[in-house]
Amino acid sequence: MTSTMRLGLLTTAAFVSGVIAALGMGCQGESKLNVVVEEGASAPHVNLPAVPTLPPPPPARHTDGSLTIYGVRHEALRAPADMFSKQQRVHGFVVSVYTPRVVDGPRRGQICTERDRCTEERPHIYIADNRGERDPQRMMMVTGYAMFQYEIDDAKRVARQHPTPAAPAPTPANPNAAALAPRTIPTDLDEGAEVVVTGTLSRRAANGQADSNGLLEYVSHTTVTPAPPPPNAHR
Repeated sequence: MTSTMRLGLLTTAAFVSGVIAALGMGCQGESKLNVVVEEGASAPHVNLPAVPTLPPPPPARHTDGSLTIYGVRHEALRAPADMFSKQQRVHGFVVSVYTPRVVDGPRRGQICTERDRCTEERPHIYIADNRGERDPQRMMMVTGYAMFQYEIDDAKRVARQHPTPAAPAPTPANPNAAALAPRTIPTDLDEGAEVVVTGTLSRRAANGQADSNGLLEYVSHTTVTPAPPPPNAHR
């Protein structure tokens, strides 16, 4: 056997011995994690909050058959073809009234007057199922009852001088009595009023106002409860 062959055999034997030794060390060095579970009063406790009880959803309709805002949205999701582009009667509280305000200049933030020549949106209000609602997602826009704010102001001025009779209330025999009454610019869509609005459900009104969740394009309304007088009304 040549010296070269002996050197090769020794090298191979040394390599194999090293691998065996490494494996042996690996087995001897194996560690185990001992888990101690504490029980009883001394065991740590996680303080989790109680599971909240969610309130039930509001009703979809009132006793007079008119829809709630929740009902309109629910039905529009369930059967949009039966709701959109059709007249709906919706019962709610006026929670916000659009008021055009000056956006630039020394009168910024103040209510627009004719001399301000404001670029204003079309008049609109928001109604909701709760009088104190402040979540925009639970409100519904009503628009299309006037083109400019001055028309509403003029109508209110005339109404104070010559009060007009209230629109006829709907009855089971004639549920669309208000819709058939002569159309006039409403003067009592003030914040806090409880109203039943008849309007066409749409995502975009003819006057350009839009809401992807759906809005009511005004046809008529009846006032269930008038808005409370302003705080300084009797001063």
